[in-house]
Amino acid sequence: MVSNSILIGHWPLQSDTKDHSDNALETRCADVELVDDAQFGGAGRFNGRTSKLEIGNHPALNFGHDEFTFAAWIHTDAVHTDVVGDLFGRFDSTSRRGINLCLLTNTGVTSTAQPNRRHLQFGIDDARLEPEWQDCGRPGNAVLVTSLLAADGLLYAGTLETGAKETGHLFRYDGGKRWVDLGNPAGTNAVHSVTEFEGAIYCAAGRYATAGSCLGNTILNNTRGGQIYRVEENGEWTCCGHPGLEETIDDDKPSGPYNLGKADDSMSLTSYRGNLYCVSNHMKGVFKYEGGQEWKKIGLDSRVITLTIYRGELYALGNGGPVYRYLGDDEWKDCGRPGDSTQTYGAAIHEGRFYVGTWPEGTIHRYEGDGEWPLVGRAGYEREVMAMANYHGKVYAGGLPTGSVYRIDGSAVTMVANLDASPVVLRRVWSMAVFGGSLYAGTLPSGRVYKVQAGRCTTWDQTFPGGWHHIAAVKGRRQLKLYVDGRCVSQSDGFHRAEYNLDTDAPLTIGFGAFEHFCGLMSDVRLYRGGLDDIEVRALSTV
Repeated sequence: MVSNSILIGHWPLQSDTKDHSDNALETRCADVELVDDAQFGGAGRFNGRTSKLEIGNHPALNFGHDEFTFAAWIHTDAVHTDVVGDLFGRFDSTSRRGINLCLLTNTGVTSTAQPNRRHLQFGIDDARLEPEWQDCGRPGNAVLVTSLLAADGLLYAGTLETGAKETGHLFRYDGGKRWVDLGNPAGTNAVHSVTEFEGAIYCAAGRYATAGSCLGNTILNNTRGGQIYRVEENGEWTCCGHPGLEETIDDDKPSGPYNLGKADDSMSLTSYRGNLYCVSNHMKGVFKYEGGQEWKKIGLDSRVITLTIYRGELYALGNGGPVYRYLGDDEWKDCGRPGDSTQTYGAAIHEGRFYVGTWPEGTIHRYEGDGEWPLVGRAGYEREVMAMANYHGKVYAGGLPTGSVYRIDGSAVTMVANLDASPVVLRRVWSMAVFGGSLYAGTLPSGRVYKVQAGRCTTWDQTFPGGWHHIAAVKGRRQLKLYVDGRCVSQSDGFHRAEYNLDTDAPLTIGFGAFEHFCGLMSDVRLYRGGLDDIEVRALSTV
């Protein structure tokens, strides 16, 4: 190394879990298994549930306003590990001060279900949330931004439009307040769910009834039934069928065992362990994609709002309140009802714990296993908690009827902002996604998208590849940078170093943090005081 950066911690994770730097930092190991590895001579296996390394306090770890670099080799399973977890962190959730570095998956975000999957996120904070959410515009004539998806470095939005002869559309964000219309060949009033699966964008186009949002029976303006589509690279849409219907829905009347007539036909899509799943708010069951236009029902004789993933297992959030865990084949286990919920809309993971939001009391609950869902708090005067997402060390949640955003702060639920002040009875913050280092949220009935940044944050908005890869997170004097395999893949907006004092009494952890326990292998973990440059990071990434 040629810079002034100093190695202050080094965990090869080969013969032991000790720090091999000159500081010999006290390292407490929890459930990290040392395994042989031909490429590195050894690695630490983190189980995604309890594994972590916790580093004792030491003067060398008090970064204050200074620069630092974290670097490591990691190995993950791209197919079977949907939720990877934290790589490195030192974050005090109460004061919102510290550092977060994770591979983020947000899952269970209402109809979007999975707006982020295995996205690299790096941030610093000192209780600095931008005072105003930036208006990113209204996609088309949207009344509701039904879904937001960050994928392949782009941000997508699905919309509901309710005017006569209007249809919902898929849009791609083009910066500022600009949205590029990608269409909707089904001609339905909504593109209700958008997800990434096997490198392609899949959309669930269907009917959404606005009567439940006190906006009248606008579904009569467009009664076309839905389908699921794959958006091809050339922009064409390929029909992938409709789960639960034996025949395609025509313009007027559907056929098959789930006759919906002109009812709501809103679907939600989720990618889990290399398969695509679908649920509908108004059809019973969970369906697995079998290719072509074929879908197989895998159980549950109740309606499901969305699916979510926790600790490697698939959960269903019920329209009726209960939460179910998938056991395989067509078997599901009833995990109990969070409070008095009759509709459980959203879910999020924070510090390794599983949270859900409910209707009709607007409460947030944490899962403790064995059907236990203790109350965390209520979101102001909201009746329903909808979109929930982990962003830069905290969980944010959208509410109804005020159209506001809240943040989980320990045992309190704090209001952050009101995003929709339309003069109607019910306003919703329905969708969320992390993109470009910011948190985005979509509303009803204004149909607008807003964004905000906490502290300084940068994200690589790509599905992180499986296998061995080198990661480096650099806090420089004026900017954060993320590197993958020696290449800078993302960087933050500029900042003044004096704005962020990162000293905290929170423990420094490897393989755990404000999101989830890491699931995979790590080797040659290094921590530097000072920001490594491009050449130095590239040298570390060379085996």
